[in-house]
Amino acid sequence: MKANKYKLLAATLLLGSSLSSVRTVLAQTAAGTTISNTATATYSDGTNSYNATSNTVTVQVAEVPGIRVAAQPPSNATPNANDTLFVEFTITNVGNDPTQFFIPGTVTLSDSTNFTVNGPLQIVAVNGTTLSSPVDIPAAGDETGDLLGATTGSIAPNPGTGTTGTLRVRVPIQVNGTAPAGATTTVSLGNTATPNAQNIDRSTDIDANDLRTVDNPDSATGETPGVLTQANEAMATSTAITVNARLQAFATILKAVSSYSNNNTTAVLTDDTLTYSLALTVENPDVPVAGVVPSDLHPTAINLEGSSQNRVLISDAIPTGTVLSSSNPTAPDSSWQVVYTVSPLSVSAHQAAWVANRPTGTITRVGFIRSTAVPNNTTIANFSFSVNPTSSFTGGRVANIAQVFGQSQPGVTVPGTSTQLVYDESGDQAANNQLNANNPDPTSGGASSTGLGIDDGIADPATDGIDSGTGTNPTDTATTNQGSPTDADGGETTVYTIATTPLNGPNGRPDAVNTTNNDDFTNRSIQLPADLNPATSLTDAQTPPTTFTNTVQNTSASPQTISLLPVPPAVLTDLPTGTTVTITAGSDVAVYRYNGTTFDFVPTGSTNTSATDPVQLVNIPASDNAPGGADQVNYTVTIDLPAGVAQNDDFPVPIMAFVDQGTLGDPANDPGNITINRLYTGYVVLEKDARILDGATEVVGFTTDQTALSTAARPGRTIEYRIRYRNISTLAPANSGSIDLPANSLAITEDGLAAPNNWFNSTTHSPLGASPSYGLATGTIAVTLNGTDIQIYLNQVGTVAPQGTGEFIFRRTIK
Repeated sequence: MKANKYKLLAATLLLGSSLSSVRTVLAQTAAGTTISNTATATYSDGTNSYNATSNTVTVQVAEVPGIRVAAQPPSNATPNANDTLFVEFTITNVGNDPTQFFIPGTVTLSDSTNFTVNGPLQIVAVNGTTLSSPVDIPAAGDETGDLLGATTGSIAPNPGTGTTGTLRVRVPIQVNGTAPAGATTTVSLGNTATPNAQNIDRSTDIDANDLRTVDNPDSATGETPGVLTQANEAMATSTAITVNARLQAFATILKAVSSYSNNNTTAVLTDDTLTYSLALTVENPDVPVAGVVPSDLHPTAINLEGSSQNRVLISDAIPTGTVLSSSNPTAPDSSWQVVYTVSPLSVSAHQAAWVANRPTGTITRVGFIRSTAVPNNTTIANFSFSVNPTSSFTGGRVANIAQVFGQSQPGVTVPGTSTQLVYDESGDQAANNQLNANNPDPTSGGASSTGLGIDDGIADPATDGIDSGTGTNPTDTATTNQGSPTDADGGETTVYTIATTPLNGPNGRPDAVNTTNNDDFTNRSIQLPADLNPATSLTDAQTPPTTFTNTVQNTSASPQTISLLPVPPAVLTDLPTGTTVTITAGSDVAVYRYNGTTFDFVPTGSTNTSATDPVQLVNIPASDNAPGGADQVNYTVTIDLPAGVAQNDDFPVPIMAFVDQGTLGDPANDPGNITINRLYTGYVVLEKDARILDGATEVVGFTTDQTALSTAARPGRTIEYRIRYRNISTLAPANSGSIDLPANSLAITEDGLAAPNNWFNSTTHSPLGASPSYGLATGTIAVTLNGTDIQIYLNQVGTVAPQGTGEFIFRRTIK
């Protein structure tokens, strides 16, 4: 029963530590709901797996108040003196029970000199329905039950979407007649200690202007009985209201590689086609920018057909190592026109000489122009153009970045006004290249071209960074334009790698790497028998065949057949002679035996293969750039070590996946990729030593020398045992795709009566470490008593990462 007692204690502690998180998770569950939970678990001793089931825990959910408030855009964000405007606030019950709200009768103006509240606050809508007659809120504020009646004033919980559980409050604002141009105010409803906080406990910050929850009487429909003493509050602040405010457009240019084709000629790159898709968004920023009001994106002056003409311009420099495809770029509709320039890239795109007819010279940029403004809150997609590699391109990365230019209002460009240039670079989702309303033009005192300002548009992954998105639709902001919105250099490059070499890696990760993409690996281990002396060599029966699963990927834009072979390890002696390797894909099986230098094909056990006809993955579909797509195919490798190998060692078997274009069955000079299947004969090493203490004085330091220890071991002295452990397996770099061997749930047991141990009968536990003083260790130490003394120490370490180390120390005093 002692062991069960410890398990129960552990379960109790875990439950106690989880209570706060339970409250949070259940906040949206209806009050009074009963939740029953029974835990199950599996655990392993290294060979077998077991199941466990816990007792049942029942939780009844408490009533939780909840309130959020959001300011709506002002009815007029750029008023003139003497104008009246309105700001509305939407209040939402985000608790789990019906509630009333206390709504203050006043708001806070950030500028109360040039603006005033012009009349009472009013409730104008409940649950999304506009009231036939707005309800005035007195200056002292009041509860919704008093203002709207007990039924209407009891606000149901919002289900997560929609207008159920909401109120809308309107605030009238007057611009004073003496307000100067540029005068700005915001309007705030509620008064939280941290401005604009949502759904926070009000108990430590009580103020007459709080917007807060009020518990319903128990008689209210749907109300959970009982008195709720907690009230929550919230606060929201409107966007800026600016007298004669400056208008500012916020533009975001989005980009993605929409397709790639090698034209069915894997050995020829010049006919490959890389197609880009672009989209332009003109938007309201998520965080309002003080002193400006979002506007449409208007044309700016560019050099078009030899004269200055006003256009919105999207520009894209032709990537290094490519030329514009013979297929003409496409614009989304007739309001956009495709243009070209041969101006050097050292000339900024908005100053280059643009023409509508495709020139015969080397095109340096392709562009899309529009003579009318792009409305605010608009996304325009379906801009597209293609490029082909040049004859000097030998494969690798193609980097590209797009730019957009415009103005917030028509007129001569003047920095610091609404006719200032608007500029953005692709690769992220930040508008205006993160400059908000600041000047992007370095030639007129704006941001630097080496920072967030206008630059030459030449993609430089090392400087600009790389968009990590892998999607093909630029308007899919979950999979494209994933660059940083706060870096120091604006947009990020869109990078695509043109390669005909297949990828070969661990299961599901053909793109895996280690130090290169030719030494990625999958690590596995055989299971050693229990209680086996670590110095003992293994028998053939103790090294059973072990199977690995690998994945290859066709990186070509057309179907491709990929062959598979084992190749010798970099250090020939790392693999013992006589090791058998079997590669299997479908009905194709090839068996090889390592001779200490190379692999010999073994006909016995092989099917549909020969020494010159290895296992082939035939006609793998074209690359679809989707994880787990049809362009990825699995195969297996089985490694069977010979007798006589050492414990706790590793044996690597490199596997080459290649396009067999030369001598059949010979990967030399063929495009190929290697992954390593590495088999361990155990991968956690335990090393034990001890020292002798006389009180706190060390008599003999840590050693395995039996003579030294025996000489110092006397009754009353203490033996301090140390068990050092290390995970000897190779560590995979973070996010590399290589599969390493963490030692999960490592548990070290010291049993004083389990043969050959007998230390329990001749020693007693000596305290060490913090209470309960069982010892020193990573993780936890559990003990099992025999009488009043500890017989078993169990160090539950947790996970030890590859190359990770640790130690477990405990003390026994000699009787």
